[in-house]
Amino acid sequence: MSATVIITGAAGGMGRPAATRFAAQGYSLLLCDVNAERLAALASELRAGGTEVSTLAGDISAPEFPQQLLDALGDAPLFALVHTAGLSPTMAEAPRILEVNYFATERLVAALLPRFEAGGCAVLISSMSAYLLGDPAMVSAVQDLVAGKGREGVDGHATNPGMGYTLSKRAVIGLVGREAAAYGERGVRIVSIAPGFIDTEMSRAEAKASEQMVRMMGMTPLGRLGVGDEIASVAEFLCSPAASYVSGCDIKVDGGIMGRLGI
Repeated sequence: MSATVIITGAAGGMGRPAATRFAAQGYSLLLCDVNAERLAALASELRAGGTEVSTLAGDISAPEFPQQLLDALGDAPLFALVHTAGLSPTMAEAPRILEVNYFATERLVAALLPRFEAGGCAVLISSMSAYLLGDPAMVSAVQDLVAGKGREGVDGHATNPGMGYTLSKRAVIGLVGREAAAYGERGVRIVSIAPGFIDTEMSRAEAKASEQMVRMMGMTPLGRLGVGDEIASVAEFLCSPAASYVSGCDIKVDGGIMGRLGI
């Protein structure tokens, strides 16, 4: 039985290229997505190439989702999690964004930890927007949330979808730092990737709704948008032996925009 890689948001702009990359390495895949039709199409495509693929269609924020995922995994050894599922500001209101992007992620990370084989890795997706959170009160609220001191502060600051998204992604970075010790005790690593402006269906929808985002896109030092495979390739690296001492941190993959902004 080959080791399994779980990919959430597998039918999306970052999840699909990640699935392709790990399939090429010969891993068995457990693919998850809220869009059952797209998920089935991707699974059929990969199976045609000889990859062993299982699927789980559903909402990652549903209370029963972690157990459903464990049931789908069965007795297979777990090598990696690439967790790309999430919501952007145009997709939901702030409470829903926080629930999907942070709280569902927290539950997923906790549920899967005992199932990882030594040498495995969990890769989460944060965002460059997490680094734009400059208000000390908001930063403190996120720290309290991650430390288990309550969500009241974060809920109070999440006054719109954009702020809910930023807070949720800052919390993901905090979650990675918090869980590094527990993962490390089992010989497993946990990291996050902060994408910049990536040419996906989700980011195109955001650009249509935000003139500020369009202006910032134009400031990217590399002079172009990234593509989903440029995030997937970093996830592949982070799960490889070449990254065996990388854990508990966030990796910016943003074309240099945060450096240009002095962040």
